[in-house]
Amino acid sequence: MDVMTVKPPFFSTTEAERVANDIFGVTASAHSLGSERDQNFHLRTQDGRERVLKISNPAEDPSVIDFQIQALLHIERQDPSLPVPRMLKTVGGENAQTVEGSDGRGYRVRLVTYLPGELLQNATHSPELMRDLGATTARLGQALRGFFHPAAGHVLPWDVKQAARFIEHVDCIEDAALRKSVGEMLNRFEAQILPQMPGLRAQVIHNDMHGGNTLVQDDSVTGIIDFGDMVHTALVSDVAVALSEAVQGMPDPITTAMEIVRGYCSVEPLTELELSLLFDLTLARLAMGITISSWRGKKFPDLRDQTLDCVPPYSAAFKRLIQINSDFVHGCFRDACGLPPDPALIHSVPEEALNPPEPDLSRLLERRRAVLGPALNLSYHRPLHFVRARGAWLIDASGRAYLDAYNNVPHVGHCHPAVVSAIAYQAARLNTNTRYLYESIVDYAERLTATFPGNLRICTLLSSGSEANDIAWRLAKAYTGHDGAIVVEGAYHGVTDASNDLSPSELQPGAAGAPHVTSVPPPDTYRGRYRRDEPRAGELYAADVGAAIASLRAGGRELAMFMFDSILSSSGIMLPPEGYLAAVFEKVRAAGGLCVADEVQAGFGRTGDHMWGFEAHGVVPDIVTLGKAIGSGHPMAAVVTTPEIVAALAKQSDFFSTTGGNPVSCAAGMATLEVLEREGLMENARRVGAYLREGIGKLSARHALIGDVRGTGLYTGVELVRDRVTLEPAAEEAHEIVDRMRDGGVLIGWDGLQGNVLKIRPPMVFSKENADHLMKVFDKVLGSL
Repeated sequence: MDVMTVKPPFFSTTEAERVANDIFGVTASAHSLGSERDQNFHLRTQDGRERVLKISNPAEDPSVIDFQIQALLHIERQDPSLPVPRMLKTVGGENAQTVEGSDGRGYRVRLVTYLPGELLQNATHSPELMRDLGATTARLGQALRGFFHPAAGHVLPWDVKQAARFIEHVDCIEDAALRKSVGEMLNRFEAQILPQMPGLRAQVIHNDMHGGNTLVQDDSVTGIIDFGDMVHTALVSDVAVALSEAVQGMPDPITTAMEIVRGYCSVEPLTELELSLLFDLTLARLAMGITISSWRGKKFPDLRDQTLDCVPPYSAAFKRLIQINSDFVHGCFRDACGLPPDPALIHSVPEEALNPPEPDLSRLLERRRAVLGPALNLSYHRPLHFVRARGAWLIDASGRAYLDAYNNVPHVGHCHPAVVSAIAYQAARLNTNTRYLYESIVDYAERLTATFPGNLRICTLLSSGSEANDIAWRLAKAYTGHDGAIVVEGAYHGVTDASNDLSPSELQPGAAGAPHVTSVPPPDTYRGRYRRDEPRAGELYAADVGAAIASLRAGGRELAMFMFDSILSSSGIMLPPEGYLAAVFEKVRAAGGLCVADEVQAGFGRTGDHMWGFEAHGVVPDIVTLGKAIGSGHPMAAVVTTPEIVAALAKQSDFFSTTGGNPVSCAAGMATLEVLEREGLMENARRVGAYLREGIGKLSARHALIGDVRGTGLYTGVELVRDRVTLEPAAEEAHEIVDRMRDGGVLIGWDGLQGNVLKIRPPMVFSKENADHLMKVFDKVLGSL
């Protein structure tokens, strides 16, 4: 008989109490626990001791029961610290005994210790708990390694390699669309996945790490309580089972899955084949859950409600996951294991494939120019055609991987699964505009403004940093009644008419700027008037702002705002000297103007020590503008200011942005904030950025072209000079180095008033290993000049 076709035992609590007393000598009250095909009771004695009585399905082979018993005894010997039940003997000294039920059939009964804790299915699936779930699963697999039993190879319906046998029961699934999807998955499993499974590592595994079998407390696994699905099968099936169960009901299933994989791999690294099949095995397990539950609901009508309750969570997870690209998930699992992108993509082997022939882009370039025009520039002497990305890597059309040390828009890494999942989920549910009520915009604005100091608590959401700076200009004019602006030479603040006027970096040589905008020299302590040996450099450079205010007044204008980027990125990546911004703010506010921090470049933890760049200088702006990083690749921006300043603009006009603050954008923004916090990326920026600058500084001993290395967090500038005494800018060399780095598979850029500063601003997931790779290529390129 097949245990799946036979009803589970149905002992009353009174009968269970009698069995406990007669067979095990335990006098206790019994409380029924859940089980799919067996029956379990929680026993409590008068003196408070707790036990679990297990009554097996009458169709269960006694050798399979002995297999489970011997496995528990083996685990206790191999790893006593694992939180698994301990076997308790009968009064006759046996591990199990057969009793007769009221139906006249024989049932094998066992007694084990009771483990405390909350069921995982009722607990918050924190990243820490998911990692411990993965690690505990791996430890359990290691403890079972080398264990065997004659019944280990029994045919278990819940063994994922048996998935194809349930194709014949797919018709039991009531939902037609779901029935079709599950059938396709099971057929694909039989044709494509099952033939590869003989190549997987195999051993006895637990095979049932789900929320009803796992006990937790304080983000740790405290108990694994059911060994009824143990079988000799693929080791990675243990992970697939854990994933298929833990992701159910999770708003971000891939990130949840990654934490489990990360924890597992910290104990037991997965092989390439295991990683490549893991997602399909997870889908197959979910498909099995839907099919088996639907089939048993029809097989046993009196158990229909109990069995069909399992279908909705399995179905929801299955529907969600089949919409996600499997290559993307495979890459996420590799990231979780600390592995680089798929070797098949980055050509790590063979050696001659490290630099595959670049594809012919002439036709694509021709088509691009024809429809986009000549003004839309491309980077590098040989343009790049990218087709996918992940983490800190970009993959081109030939399959070559490039380390991205330049693009700061995918702030938490290219295609971060949490951001991708949040966008996809919200896009499939609702996307509208701010003329309607929805919670996500309020939730996000509250979360975002909570990161700001002072009275900066009103948020306006937009679609680009240029729009944000445009609105900042409108706010400043409305609040002050003035129409003059001061910016820093070389600054870039946007592409709209208003923000472009505020961007002297966009002026062609000899071109006059807008009459209402004046610029001041950047506080350059490397090659400027006041160097690092001048203790009053900040105060002295701030005097330029006072002169600019006087210049505006001489032209009949009063100051509305001073706009600044706290790392002066377009001016050459400079850290303002101590006291500079405080002195500037004092002068600006004395003139009736507002101080506007353009945090498009420096914000969201990039500087390593603070969430916002201006915080390092002990100042609080009147307006802050955000863009680029805010949605980690999704077009999004924001203006954060005070209620009083917003009120001034509201008196003059309404404001509305069709796409600004839409639900999908808010989902992307919220996911970005959550990943920043959860993954400790600001600390990573501080640590890796300092490591990178120290390493490049050491390279300067061998390469005289390196004049200065500066920056903060994951924003680094390397100023190149032909002579360290005269500081003659090495602009041509800088441009050549950027192109040669590109040819070496590393992307950086250049900037600065003289065009001689290498700009390094990678995604925030950039690691020390990535930094080592960058420095290795940089050293080689410098040596080749």
